[in-house]
Amino acid sequence: MKIFFLLILLTRNGAGDINASFVNTKTLQQCQQKSLMLANVFTASNISVVGSRCIQSSLQFSDFAHASSSNLKRYFYRINFDAKTMKVDSMPDLRTCMNQLKNYNQSGRVYCSSSIQSINSGIGLNRYWGLLFRDDN
Repeated sequence: MKIFFLLILLTRNGAGDINASFVNTKTLQQCQQKSLMLANVFTASNISVVGSRCIQSSLQFSDFAHASSSNLKRYFYRINFDAKTMKVDSMPDLRTCMNQLKNYNQSGRVYCSSSIQSINSGIGLNRYWGLLFRDDN
């Protein structure tokens, strides 16, 4: 299994919803450069950046693109950041995620997010329920 670096960037839209963007890169340096570039683009567009992290991962996501239509299929994730790890859980919808947050006992910051990006491999995130990424960089 080939290992890449995965940039996970969380932004908040005008309605207060959290959106997740996923960008695969070959190196940590590329990931950090993309993170800085995207944060600058979003900030210049008055879109709040909630958090970002570059994590070593074999997961490949569909290409990042701006949602050109509200009719695009959305995928939902619960994302938990702490000092050294990040956990991603696939969610059936945003309401389920928000309801589960009431009983979610994990340290760090936890977000319910939506994304137009999906897992690009044939495996799918549900097979990796509770993906845990360790940031040892």
